[in-house]
Amino acid sequence: MKGLNSTLLKYALTVVAIGVLSGCGKQTSDQYIQEAKQYVAENDPAAAIVALKNAVQLEPKLAQARFELGLLYIQQKQFESAEKELNRALEYGFEPSKVLPLLTQAYQQTGAYSAISKLEHGQQGLTSVERAEIGYFKVVALARLNKIDAARVLIEELREIETSSVFKGLTAAYMLVLDENYETAATAVSELREQAPQNAEVLKLLAQLKLSLGKPAEAADIFKDYVQFYPEDKQTTFVLAKLLVDVGDLKAADPYIDELLLLNDQNPLLNQLKSATYAYKGDYANALKRAEFAFNGGIEAPSLRLVAGYAAYQIQDYSSANRHLTYIAGILPDNHPGLKLLAASQLQLGLSSEAGDVLGRLDQLTDEDAPLFSKASYELLRDGFEKEAKVLIEKSTSISRTAEDLTRLGLLQLSLNNLDGIVNLEEAVSKSPELESAQTTLAKAYLVTQQYDKALELANNWKNSSPDDAKPYMLAGDVYTKQQKFTEAKIEFEKAIAQDSKSPSPRLALVNLAVVQKDMQQARLLLEQLLIEFPNNVPTLATYYLINKQANKELLGIVKIQSAFERDPTNIATRLLLARVQVVENNYQAAIDLLTEVKDQNDLPRAYWKTLGQGFIKSNQLRPATLHYDAWLAKEPNDKDAIVGKLLLLDNLNKFEEASKLTQGYLNNRDDVQMQLLNTHFLLMQGDYPTAQKAYDALPKNVLGLPIAKGFLARFQLNNKQPELALENALIAYNATPNNRNLILLVFTYDKLQQLDKSMELLVQHIEKLPNDLGARMLLAERQIGEDLSGAIASYEVALQQNPNNYIANNNLAYLYLQEGDINKARGYGEKAVELKPDNAAALDTLAQIYMADKDYEGALNLYDRAITDAMQNEEIYLNYVEALLLAEETVLAKRKLSQREMKQKTSITREAKLRADFGIE
Repeated sequence: MKGLNSTLLKYALTVVAIGVLSGCGKQTSDQYIQEAKQYVAENDPAAAIVALKNAVQLEPKLAQARFELGLLYIQQKQFESAEKELNRALEYGFEPSKVLPLLTQAYQQTGAYSAISKLEHGQQGLTSVERAEIGYFKVVALARLNKIDAARVLIEELREIETSSVFKGLTAAYMLVLDENYETAATAVSELREQAPQNAEVLKLLAQLKLSLGKPAEAADIFKDYVQFYPEDKQTTFVLAKLLVDVGDLKAADPYIDELLLLNDQNPLLNQLKSATYAYKGDYANALKRAEFAFNGGIEAPSLRLVAGYAAYQIQDYSSANRHLTYIAGILPDNHPGLKLLAASQLQLGLSSEAGDVLGRLDQLTDEDAPLFSKASYELLRDGFEKEAKVLIEKSTSISRTAEDLTRLGLLQLSLNNLDGIVNLEEAVSKSPELESAQTTLAKAYLVTQQYDKALELANNWKNSSPDDAKPYMLAGDVYTKQQKFTEAKIEFEKAIAQDSKSPSPRLALVNLAVVQKDMQQARLLLEQLLIEFPNNVPTLATYYLINKQANKELLGIVKIQSAFERDPTNIATRLLLARVQVVENNYQAAIDLLTEVKDQNDLPRAYWKTLGQGFIKSNQLRPATLHYDAWLAKEPNDKDAIVGKLLLLDNLNKFEEASKLTQGYLNNRDDVQMQLLNTHFLLMQGDYPTAQKAYDALPKNVLGLPIAKGFLARFQLNNKQPELALENALIAYNATPNNRNLILLVFTYDKLQQLDKSMELLVQHIEKLPNDLGARMLLAERQIGEDLSGAIASYEVALQQNPNNYIANNNLAYLYLQEGDINKARGYGEKAVELKPDNAAALDTLAQIYMADKDYEGALNLYDRAITDAMQNEEIYLNYVEALLLAEETVLAKRKLSQREMKQKTSITREAKLRADFGIE
């Protein structure tokens, strides 16, 4: 038996005893009851319950056993089981006055208010104290069942009970509760608390009254006492924990929450409370973890989302912060602090537009909000949301107080061409003369706005506050250069060199000064010296290239840049400079090769995207150009250079509707005259004149005189059948920009005015000036077909030299040489056209006609078999097919084909009749 613990030993002995008894005969129910009482005396309720169950098994209707079992269940807090056994005890005749007090407790714990309301509180044998207690619980049950009148009647009845029981006082106080006289009721129950400080019902009712009176902190203190006296009541412990969290006493709530979590660590409500206390203690990682547990458990409280968002933000998990705070942003009131956290998280994620929308809901701002609004404004401007940025910048003006805030505000205002930015920068400098960012930004603003006197004054003050800094001397030198005071400028730049001999900038400024003075020899000498010391400095290399290009020695500059690049191919700045130079030199493929070697496209400068796009467009590589601009727009959807590049492509591909949507999307975010003009252009190109007219009417007055606007007006006038008015405007547009679109506009205007000779003259002159304009040459050739066959042939042959795969030129040359009787040449061009468009009915017809002219009817019919389909409705081609059948002596099939299709055009009807007559077909 060694090693067997005492409990096991006891049960082992019990089994042995049962075995012995079984050998002597079965135990009776009474013996089991007596055995249970012995176990109770030994403080072994579990064994007692087993014994009583044995008694019930022997005699199911034994009321005594049922009662004793119910009593044990009450003591063990197994109230549902107690309820069942006590009801059976009553049913089997046990004394009601003994059962009812216990059954009331069981019902109270299980929430069986309907059953409580039916209890006989006046049962004979009950003491006055018991009647008062049962009566009180009946009153509460009736009130919870919304049987208020019955509860009032019962209260009046219970007043007659002769007892000093605290439950009689509670019943009287409950009448005040029903009357919603909570203040008087609380006073009455407080007096009862003095009488019975540990009574559970007194404490619970008093706490509930305090809650009704809007005194949650006092309610929490009462619940603390209750939980101290009744620690087994975990439900009230939970109520207390939640109440403490609600009143903000998270430190006090934490021990209760931990106690409950030991019982159920996965409970979503407990995890919600624990998340709040973790956040209070600054343990944000665990706060977020517990909040996620609660969400997974089905909790969707806005307060929990707020805690989760706050905790996520504190640990820089901006994605989670954005997710949780976005979920409740719609129900948060304007100016709620959670909105600032949401906006800050969105800015970290690059969601500048979304952040702008959120910050737009804030108007109760403090100085502390200035950095957030500045950052949001900057990101909005960078992403192209100018209109949203303006709103936030305007709000920033009233909260920017510090020199740093004023500097940011001034810079943002200047980026919007708002000269109030200079005023804010001046204030920033006056507040903190040592703030270099303010000095530098203000200096640039003075130079741009040509306020040279103020710039010199700033430089002098800056020298006084920072005598060892080269920047104020550089500023003074720049001012003197602008004023063409070259001697003074040189002195200032040399002083800057003395202050900062390790930077190339002051010495490069001397180079630029020499260039301004047109002293190229001095500029080259200084550059050569500078490049010996700083061979990889990009601004110096760029200047060296530009100076040599002016002297037609650009190769020297390219070699220098190439050498720097080869020394460090990983330097993106040098690679970009070399690529940009290659674009300038029309070496587009070289630039493309340089930039497509860059595999990691994260955080690449705009110059990379712009230069590579230019390379693709200028080398007419439309497909890679489209992929490039799509990738750029996916990364920076509002970047103007990206949009303009994409628009050039769409314009070239005649995708005008897509282009107009792109321009309109851009204009939704910012005002931009160039985009307004482009938008009007694309609307006109797709023939949407009503919308185009609105766009045109919205153009600023100062651009209506521009040639492009005159071209717009000409199109409107032509659409309104006013070619005589359109002519002048079309001429202005074409003479300013003689591109293909303006050419066609002017040709169309001449045609409408029946001035066909001027159309031809214009086309000829245009091609003489711009021989590579393929569209113009094709238009000329088309017009020459009717009156100048050899001229049309010559035009098409030149077109093919420019693009051998021009289907129209090949097909038309085949037709023209057929007309000329040159079958061999006609066949060559016709076969090329079919090769380019193997299913095109017109190309197949042209080649078939050539075969027929060569009496190759079988070859012609093979081509027509491909051309003639149900979808092909061209009557001329269909009759050509019938004629080929007739010439090939396929008369039966020809007759059938004629019967299968009815000709509708007059010329086709006439020709069909002639074919029938010529070949004797009825």
